[in-house]
Amino acid sequence: MSFKPECLGSVVTLLLFYSQASYAAPEPTQTCPADQVISKTFTSGATWTMCAQLQAAEGLTFTQVYYAAPNKPARRVLAEASLSQLELVSDSAATASYIVTQQGLGNKLLALSSNDCSNGAIKRLGQLDALCRTTQEYGYQYKYATQRQGSYLELSTRYDLSPLALNLRWRFYENGIIEPALGISGQLVKNSNKVFDNFTSHTAWRLDFDLGSTGSDDQILEVTSTPAEDRLTKVVTIRGINREAGRLQDPEVKRLWVVRDGSTPYEGVSVPAYDIVPSQYNSSRLNALNEPWLKQDIYFSKYNPCERYAAKNVIDNCPKKIDNLARYIGNRESINGADSVVWYRQTTHHLTRSDDNLRLSTLWSSFQLVPRDWHSQNQF
Repeated sequence: MSFKPECLGSVVTLLLFYSQASYAAPEPTQTCPADQVISKTFTSGATWTMCAQLQAAEGLTFTQVYYAAPNKPARRVLAEASLSQLELVSDSAATASYIVTQQGLGNKLLALSSNDCSNGAIKRLGQLDALCRTTQEYGYQYKYATQRQGSYLELSTRYDLSPLALNLRWRFYENGIIEPALGISGQLVKNSNKVFDNFTSHTAWRLDFDLGSTGSDDQILEVTSTPAEDRLTKVVTIRGINREAGRLQDPEVKRLWVVRDGSTPYEGVSVPAYDIVPSQYNSSRLNALNEPWLKQDIYFSKYNPCERYAAKNVIDNCPKKIDNLARYIGNRESINGADSVVWYRQTTHHLTRSDDNLRLSTLWSSFQLVPRDWHSQNQF
């Protein structure tokens, strides 16, 4: 396999304050420094390969993510993937804190000890030994006449936002599934009434899918499963999203989105794609400050190097007005057959309890990217 991932920019110097600079789209012909390449081959022969780097704002970021099923050639899944914004809002506050663009996760990266990476290996990221790499089993990959246990590669980093702490975690499953997750823990702060305040977290992920040999032929589909009035049957509709748009999740229906690799079937059967499977959207309507970027749950935009952060997007040599997701999709450019970027947003509202006193148990938000029609049959 010829693997040449890109690593954007130079290694971050943690002691310096960062500036948000414009980035070019990752290309498969660009190289990744050897110390930033991560590769994992499972006992089945399935392989993940990627470039892991530290960005001053987003922290842990991946470029040129490739997956190969057993005895199959590696194909590109993502050109780039990162946490693009984390906004924290307390119930009693009138303002919000934008962690990615105001504080910069890369500037808050923590070195790890062996206790932080149990049964794993610590890898250098930037100037710190800060990336924990482990391989774990997740149970049945399938069970019918026979059974198979599956494994995943987990890559995680920790950040100090005293009094809070963040854990940024990515899982790359043996069967091609990707699961990003963000964990919030630490210690809560008391408000003016001397009680621990409830708070809301708004998490936004940026996913630049470049399936296959080129990223310039993406197609976006919306799949909606609507229950009949008697709730005994469902009607499934599939529609293409041909222009930049935002979409809402709806608890009354089952909805997911598909990023498809153009229209050319693979192995003569179907067009390979990835499903964006939503989860934990029970608090998605919370928007106490009436912010435009929080009015939709998922956004689809045409790739633009000036659009890197879901909110508070201020980048050198870029228009100041392009500052949040709502503006990215404002001109409704065509994305059918273009290089598209998916922005997936999650909101969690935490009601404090006495158990949170002194130590807040980790609050996880996550979702999955699941391969669809990636092969003509199950490769396991």
